[in-house]
Amino acid sequence: MRVASMRWILFAVLGSSVLWGGSSLAENPVKTPAADEVHAEKACFRVRDTRSLSAVDDRFVYVRCIRDRHYLLTVDNACLGLENSIAVAVSNKFDRVCSNDRAWITYKEFDQTRRCGILNVEEVSDRKRALQLVKERKAGPPGSNGQEKTAAPEGSGGR
Repeated sequence: MRVASMRWILFAVLGSSVLWGGSSLAENPVKTPAADEVHAEKACFRVRDTRSLSAVDDRFVYVRCIRDRHYLLTVDNACLGLENSIAVAVSNKFDRVCSNDRAWITYKEFDQTRRCGILNVEEVSDRKRALQLVKERKAGPPGSNGQEKTAAPEGSGGR
């Protein structure tokens, strides 16, 4: 009988602590990484699902996968000759490629095989959107019009 009453008290204490903990969680919700991870999950693709790769320029590669999925890859450094390369391939130790995943773009320029690391993987709606993003990024920050100042500052006397 005494054991049964001890269990009841223990059960009541645990139940009330859950209720108190639940109310404090409602006031101060714990930030779950689920929202960030879901976005990251969308920015990954499987190498074997790739149907076509095309270099937009020496910094960006457009990828079309099965199920009408499209991605824009940004490489960490400009890959000289990528835009006019003979063959482009994605390689990784695993089948899945995500941002900062140490995956590589491998391409052949003339008779040399070259590699560039993939820095960023973005899911885009289609090729047109990928090209639009590349154009925006080449233009620079909003309001810059993609032009750098080349004139000497005022008061410098043109020296």
